[in-house]
Amino acid sequence: MGERVLQPVMFSNNGQQQQQQHQQFQHGGSGGSAPSTNGQSDWFSGSGNSNNMPSSHSNGPMNSSYNPNFNSVPLSSSSSSSIGGAMTGGPIGGGGIQGGPMGGGGPDYEDEPPLLEELGVNIDHIIAKTKAVMNPARIDEHLMDDTDMAGPLVFGLILGVSLMLTGKLHFGYIYGFGVFGCLAISTIVNLMSKEEVETWRVFSILGYCLLPVNILAVLAIVVNLQGPFGMFLSLLTIGWCTFASTRLFDRCINMRQQRYLIAYPVALLYSCFTLFTVF
Repeated sequence: MGERVLQPVMFSNNGQQQQQQHQQFQHGGSGGSAPSTNGQSDWFSGSGNSNNMPSSHSNGPMNSSYNPNFNSVPLSSSSSSSIGGAMTGGPIGGGGIQGGPMGGGGPDYEDEPPLLEELGVNIDHIIAKTKAVMNPARIDEHLMDDTDMAGPLVFGLILGVSLMLTGKLHFGYIYGFGVFGCLAISTIVNLMSKEEVETWRVFSILGYCLLPVNILAVLAIVVNLQGPFGMFLSLLTIGWCTFASTRLFDRCINMRQQRYLIAYPVALLYSCFTLFTVF
């Protein structure tokens, strides 16, 4: 019952206050002090008096001093600076939009290595290994520390293209005999060596030493090798490949005492490639 008595009294007080404010507003030009409508804008801009601050107790939902231009009230300098700081110092890279990855501060591509180096293809090493096969007497013991397969794959491709120019399509034979022959020789080398030898290193040595067979295949395009001259070139090619590979095994894998044992299976492997080339 107490709540039912208080509610109409409070409502009547609010109604009387609104009526008095309305009368003061109408008679404001005759010396009365009308309620300032600029109080709210002064309060929001920071230049108004504290007495002009709106009160939630005196202004009801139907307050006549409501400012309809509230949306057009200018923001203060502190508010604008905080909004500007959010645009320039946001979570995007410390400098906001200007200093983030979208504003010129992206990754630096100048310090990245070349594409061939990322793929493991080193042109300088390939040239050095090719020179070692051409001149087996001078071989560095650290020449085969990086077991790249780019050179052997290229030499196998060149051999297949050279044979194709003579009317022989032997890509499958080349890579088939090459893979199984290298696996067999790798097993023999690991059985005779005191230390474990990587299979990829054996592949790399035998693949680079295929270069003399490539030279013989290029000569087969213009010269008929099925004769005494071709037989002589074939034996010279097999001996060259065998000597170069055994020198690489000797210098790079430290198998000097076993080099003659390795020479026999290596000579058989290169004899197969020479037969592909001549016949």
